[in-house]
Amino acid sequence: MKRSKIFYLLFPFVMMVIPWAYLAYIWNDLPQTIPTHFGINGLPDNFGKKIEIIAAPVILGIVGLFCYFLLQNIHRIDPKKKYTAGNSVLMKKLSVILIILLSFLSLLIFHSSLKGKITGTPLLFCGLSLFLAYIGNLMHSIKPNYFAGIRVPWTLENEDNWRKTHQLASKIWFAGGIILALLSLILNLKIFFIVFMICIFAMSIIPVIYSYTIYKNSSK
Repeated sequence: MKRSKIFYLLFPFVMMVIPWAYLAYIWNDLPQTIPTHFGINGLPDNFGKKIEIIAAPVILGIVGLFCYFLLQNIHRIDPKKKYTAGNSVLMKKLSVILIILLSFLSLLIFHSSLKGKITGTPLLFCGLSLFLAYIGNLMHSIKPNYFAGIRVPWTLENEDNWRKTHQLASKIWFAGGIILALLSLILNLKIFFIVFMICIFAMSIIPVIYSYTIYKNSSK
């Protein structure tokens, strides 16, 4: 148990240090003017000073650590008290996956600034889509809380509404993530980006509409 606590305490800091160790390694090879933004084609469309490379990873690191420890300690701070130290394994899984994803994004930013372009964009979108499918696979098990899941007034006020909404959302997110992962390897990048944004919007709004429908029907 003690070893597990030490692991979960040190893990996010180790993951966030990796990108900065890589930056220290490539720092002297970076040009004084670097790309600060990339278009959908993976090519830079805005440039800035070398020091600006740290801005986004700093924000990602702060947000990542905050979300990580929030999810790790949800059983201590959630007013609904649906989670205990014993059944919060799901939230710990989500926090670990999240911190890995943000660490990878920081690495990608540093590497892309060095190379002057983003390479392997289809694989990047494929990985992101599989991440959405993974969240969908876990979503049906999320208990009512104020920090993760479909948190709208109708789900938070009614446990049955929460359960039904997250069962639907789980299926939508899992299927949507798998389909998007396949499409990312087939479609033209610009077309896929449009499809990706439409699917993300649909995957987010459909469960909300469904939960509101349950609420209206129950109120009658």
